[in-house]
Amino acid sequence: MLKLGLIIAVFLSMTSLAQARDVSAQQVGMEYARVNLEKAEAEHKDNLQRVSDSEKRLAEDRQKAAISKKNLDESKAKYDKAQQLLDQAWKQP
Repeated sequence: MLKLGLIIAVFLSMTSLAQARDVSAQQVGMEYARVNLEKAEAEHKDNLQRVSDSEKRLAEDRQKAAISKKNLDESKAKYDKAQQLLDQAWKQP
């Protein structure tokens, strides 16, 4: 009877040890997954911020391009007028 009790106690302690190892392995796996999740979230947040910054710069660049186009058109019109006045001056006796 003592042997049976000893065998049962050893079996239960081995089972508990195996379960403890399994839980420990699951905890390590969970921690690894949590770290990977945090890295992925941080990377995604960084990429979203970069996209937002790029869109803002693009909007600013488009506005600058529109202003420079207006300046170009005005400068071209002044140049054409100056060229016309010079041509007239050369034609006058």
